[in-house]
Amino acid sequence: MGIWRYFVLSSYIIPIGIGGALLKQKRLSFSGLLLWSFLLFTLSIEIGGTILAFKGVNNLWLYRIYLYSELVFPVIFFFNRFSKRKSKVSLLIVSISAIILTTLTNIFDNWQSYASIQTVITFACIAFIIISYFVEMFQLEKVFNPFKDVYFVVGGVLLLGYSSTLLYNVLYDYVIMGYFGLELNHILDGVNMGLIVFYNVLYSYALWISRPHQA
Repeated sequence: MGIWRYFVLSSYIIPIGIGGALLKQKRLSFSGLLLWSFLLFTLSIEIGGTILAFKGVNNLWLYRIYLYSELVFPVIFFFNRFSKRKSKVSLLIVSISAIILTTLTNIFDNWQSYASIQTVITFACIAFIIISYFVEMFQLEKVFNPFKDVYFVVGGVLLLGYSSTLLYNVLYDYVIMGYFGLELNHILDGVNMGLIVFYNVLYSYALWISRPHQA
């Protein structure tokens, strides 16, 4: 999986390169800048985790740090897209509660172990934010074609990505113990790497359609 790991890391070059090019041309919108910054941070965590793993150092604590970005990013990204004040207040309450619960869990948990409870909390928060946005978007008919809406695309990727992460999290202990067979862990790792490449392609598309159209 070593070569494939480097291939996955290199896939970040596509969206980050597109974002950098748009930034240089002063055509990177605020939503695009948020997504680009999130991807840069994600890549730094991926690189850091890969280096630690290569040296034989436990890198699970990096995942706990990364979970905070996955709680904060969708809040900032989607906040202004909600038209209803009630929806914005609900978003803040849910996200702040998730951050507090994650922090409390981290305090009493071993940072060298898998962050299973924190993953569930993060998924619940992300699912609430994105599903709430989807419902409001279709109710108010904000867009004619949702696939040309950067928020719909990013929301879909986040929801799909964290659904996969949650499923892996639920099966994690069984997979490690070889309950489903010794090969399943390698298969899931391969599927996860393939999905990351797929997400980066979709993020590249999201960055492209997020650019302000020139008059």
